[in-house]
Amino acid sequence: MSARRRDDDEDDDRAAARDGPPDHRGPLSQRDAFDMFLRDRAVRPFLFGALGGLAMMFLVLFLGGSDIGAVAVALFGLATVALRWTAAPPFLVLFLLWFSIFPLGLPDPDGLYSNPFEVRETHFRVTDVVLVLAALVYLRCQYRLFGLVQQAMPFENVFRRKGDAPLRRPTSHVEPTEIAWLLAVAFALVVVGQFLWWLVNALDFVPTDDEFPVRWADPTSLARYRRGAREPGEHTAGASRFFVMVGALFFGFLLVRLVFGYWRLRAMTPAAGATILTDTSWAESHRERVRVEKWRVWSRLRAAERRRRAALAERERKRKEAEEQTRAEDAARKREEAAARKRRAAADDEDDERPRRRR
Repeated sequence: MSARRRDDDEDDDRAAARDGPPDHRGPLSQRDAFDMFLRDRAVRPFLFGALGGLAMMFLVLFLGGSDIGAVAVALFGLATVALRWTAAPPFLVLFLLWFSIFPLGLPDPDGLYSNPFEVRETHFRVTDVVLVLAALVYLRCQYRLFGLVQQAMPFENVFRRKGDAPLRRPTSHVEPTEIAWLLAVAFALVVVGQFLWWLVNALDFVPTDDEFPVRWADPTSLARYRRGAREPGEHTAGASRFFVMVGALFFGFLLVRLVFGYWRLRAMTPAAGATILTDTSWAESHRERVRVEKWRVWSRLRAAERRRRAALAERERKRKEAEEQTRAEDAARKREEAAARKRRAAADDEDDERPRRRR
């Protein structure tokens, strides 16, 4: 049997090598999707996991008295798997929640308050654990199937551009142990969720307490469930759960943010650290630096204006000095020319008088 299976695997590998690498762009047709569900060994664990999750949800709802809800959820889940309705899983969770609260499908407010401890006693019940585990396994396997036959990665832009084809996950990237890790993580999430639900119901929010606003609730007291007047600082069970969950989310997010922030700083390279420090320094002091830079630019412009004015004044002074020197030279030249004319005139007069004296 193992030898025959090995031969079949080798034949499939040779056929895949002969056909060439598959194209993982664009969703598969309905026929190709069914062919992958039936023939591809990498897809079968996720398909069986989704179908098993639907079967367990059907069984839990049916045993809980919601036969209509069991059939509706099972048929809707099968249609989602077969027809690849990518928007259907959240609606299936809503249907599951509705039929879990109202088994007959019709609201029954009176039945919700028949047992005041109903909400408190829902932690670690076998039916709830199995139902939540089945829903988690179905959702995770369903989205794995969507990634293999429809689309695994979002588009680069918010809006799909013309010619963009969705990218599917290659079946060769599916690890043999992936389904085991999927089931283990789902079971761990169920256990953690049940523990948190128990903790939320086991605490009371008392803002008027002098020591600490949260204390352990009395599991046998009905004071939290009465509808009449209450003491100052006393809240209903639902209000206490709400305040405890909000506080846990706030402080939990703060703790996670601190842990991962410190982890990111520890794993940071020197260049990235220098860049972050520079950016932080600029964010904290950019107003003062911009103001100082404006003053520095203003002082440089003022100095340049002063130098320009001084250069203009110096050129004007030199021009005036040159004009005065030119005028002085012209005046001296004119005086020299006048003296020269006088001397020539005097010499001419002397030449005219000499012959007259001889006679």
